[in-house]
Amino acid sequence: MNITLSWDLFVLVFFVIIVAYSLIIGRDNTLKVILGTYVAMIASDATGALFERYFNGTPVFAQLLKFASVANDQEAVVFVKVIVFVILVILFAVRGAFHVDTVDDRSALIRLAMSLVYAAMSAGLIISAILVFVSGASFIGNGTEGGSLALWTIYNKSQMIESIVRNSYFWFSIPALSFLIHSLYSHEE
Repeated sequence: MNITLSWDLFVLVFFVIIVAYSLIIGRDNTLKVILGTYVAMIASDATGALFERYFNGTPVFAQLLKFASVANDQEAVVFVKVIVFVILVILFAVRGAFHVDTVDDRSALIRLAMSLVYAAMSAGLIISAILVFVSGASFIGNGTEGGSLALWTIYNKSQMIESIVRNSYFWFSIPALSFLIHSLYSHEE
């Protein structure tokens, strides 16, 4: 069996790992991860912008460039955003000070289907956020001009990554809307 490593395979494996983790932690904790991901997206975007504004051209910035093996200031900011995003998602998932408790008033098959859907939405949201950061875009500002050359090289070679980036607004809106609809149609105890 000859397996060719590609970005599609990497994204697919990352997606499957997030889905598997989401199924392990359960629907309520997956919803907690989704909510934490939204907060982490905004916080890491703002942190990257602050880092760029206050540390650009300083010795700290030069050390980060050297440590991360990045070629320029733009890639260093992307590196900071992605690292902060991943750390915040993990911290919100493990230690987030909020609790999600949905009512299980449906059959086991419906609960399993909902868990699978939320797991897929969580994976799509996290992967889309990372790819948007790598592209140089910003959720709260103008973003870095020009985007990341590395992403656009991958984007042009991978139909999967192209589809994820092109449909990122779908991945950003559907989890929140699904959670809201689920909340409206759940019976309160």
